[in-house]
Amino acid sequence: MWAVPTASCLGRRKGCALSTALAPRLRSEGGKRIESAPEWTRIAPGAYADSEQWELADLEQRHLTQIAAAARRKGDAVILLGASAALAQGLPVVGRLPKRVQVLRQGSQRGRTAVFDRHCRDLKRVVDAGGVLASDVVTTCLELARSGDLVQAVCAMDHALREGLCERGELEAALAELGEGTRGVCAARSAVHLTDGLAESPGESLSRVRMWQAGLPRPRLQVTVDTRLGCFRVDFLWQLGDGAHVVGEFDGMVKYHRASFGVAAEETVFEERRRERALESCGAVVARWTWADAWHDGGARMLEALADVGVRPTGRQW
Repeated sequence: MWAVPTASCLGRRKGCALSTALAPRLRSEGGKRIESAPEWTRIAPGAYADSEQWELADLEQRHLTQIAAAARRKGDAVILLGASAALAQGLPVVGRLPKRVQVLRQGSQRGRTAVFDRHCRDLKRVVDAGGVLASDVVTTCLELARSGDLVQAVCAMDHALREGLCERGELEAALAELGEGTRGVCAARSAVHLTDGLAESPGESLSRVRMWQAGLPRPRLQVTVDTRLGCFRVDFLWQLGDGAHVVGEFDGMVKYHRASFGVAAEETVFEERRRERALESCGAVVARWTWADAWHDGGARMLEALADVGVRPTGRQW
C-alpha cells in the first residue's frame, strides 16, 4: 500500500478544489423517496445532488461533485488519476473534461462503469486530495501529457510550478523514470521541456504552446518594461533581428467581466489601453489576442496578429 502524505506533509499544496463541489447526498441517507423527489438529481448510482445547484454548476464543479460522491461511497477504494486527480488538486484542466471519474484499476475491478473509467498504472506516489486519494501532482501532470494533450499538460505544469506544488527537477526526475518505450513518453518530454512557472494564466500557457508548435522565436516571459508612465510587466517580449521590440499580450476576458481588484470593467479596459500607449512610446510594437484567437485552428488568429508585427516562424522549435 502507498504511504499517503498527511496535510501537514504537503507543505506546498494550496488547499483542495473539492471544497467547491456541491454536497452530494447518498440514497442511504435519504431513503428511497430521494429517487423520485424533483429537488434531487441523480449524479451517480446511489448519489444525488440538489437539482437547482446542479443545473447552475459548470462542468468542473459537476465533475468535482461526482468525485466527492464517489469518495463518500467507496472511500480508499478510489484513487484518482489524470484529469480527475488534476481537478481535485486545483490544477487547471484545459479542454475537454472526462465524462467519468478517472481512477486506478485495482484487482479484478471492471475497466469501465457508469461512474468510473479505471486504468492500470504502476502508481508509486499517492496523496490525500482533501479526503480522496489521488496520484500526486507530478504523476498527474505527466499523466495528462502522456494522454497526448500538450496544451492541457503544459497548462497544468505551469500552474503547478508557479504555485509551488512541484519543482521542475521533480518533473524531470519522474520523466526519467519512464522507460523509453513507455506510452506517451515523447509527449511528456515535450511538455516538461516547455513548462515554465513564469506563465501567470492558462491563456499564457496555451499561447506559448501555439508559438512553439508554429516555430516562432522563443519569447521572454514577464519582462518589466520601464515607460514614462511607470513600469509594466508584459506577458511576452521579443527582440527582432533589426533591434525592434515586440510585446505580446494575452487578453484574458476574465479581467473585463469581473472587477479587477475592485476596479470597474470599463476602467480596467481604459488602463489596458493606457498601458499599451506607454509601451508604444518606448518604441515597442504591441500585439494582443484573446483565448479564442489562441485556441481555435491551432492559434491561427494569434499567429496572424504576431506575424503582422514581425514575429514569424523561424522553421525551428526551441
